Amino acid sequence: MIFQWIVAAIVILLDQLTKYIVSTRMSLWESIPVLGHFVNIFYVKNTGVGFSLFEFKSEFVEYLTITIIAGVVLFSFLWKDKSRFFRLSMGLLIGGAISNNLISRPIFGYVVDFIQIGWWPVFNVADSCVVAGAIGLGIYFLRRSYGRNS
Repeated sequence: MIFQWIVAAIVILLDQLTKYIVSTRMSLWESIPVLGHFVNIFYVKNTGVGFSLFEFKSEFVEYLTITIIAGVVLFSFLWKDKSRFFRLSMGLLIGGAISNNLISRPIFGYVVDFIQIGWWPVFNVADSCVVAGAIGLGIYFLRRSYGRNS
C-alpha cells in the first residue's frame, strides 16, 4: 500500500509544480505552441470540474469531490489485492483527485489547466493521472472478471 501513496505524492508534487511554473511564467490565456498548433501550453483557470462543468456551483463541487475522494481512499484500504498495477492505478487516481480537488480548488478557487491537444478541452497533470488511473482500474477489473489477475 505504501507504493500507492508514493505514486500519489509524486503526482501531487508534479501537478502542483507544473501549475506553479505555468501560473508564474505565463499570462492568463497565453498559448505556446509545442507541436505546431496541435499541442500547446495554454494557460487557463478552471473554476468548474472536468470540461468546466458546474462552474458556479463551488459548494456542490466541493462536497461531491470530497465524498468521492473519501470513497476511493476507503475502497483502496478495504480492497485486499496488493498488486502493483492496482496500487499504481489507485495512486494515480487518488493523487490527481487530491491535487485538483483538495489542494488547488479549495486554496485558489480554481484549477490551473495548461495542456491543450487538438480540439480536446485544456487539462493538467492531475487530470491526466485521474484518467490514467481510472483506465488502469478498468483494465484491472476487466482482467479479474475474466480470471486473469494483474
